[in-house]
Amino acid sequence: MYVQAKVEGYSWNRFRGKQRGTVHMNKVVYDGAALYVSDAWIRVCRDRGSLRPDNCSPTKHYKGPRQD
Repeated sequence: MYVQAKVEGYSWNRFRGKQRGTVHMNKVVYDGAALYVSDAWIRVCRDRGSLRPDNCSPTKHYKGPRQD
């Protein structure tokens, strides 16, 4: 299992978990410009290996406070 996160203007970041267990994620991307965006997307995917495509949940969109 892994989580993919994307903020406005950046590509997807992948944060890996582990199989068959609960994983608490507390990940930080150290890019100061990413703090000032208002749109973010997140999805969870199941890694099925190299021969089969991964299964991903529907992408959730989050809208943050407006930065003026």
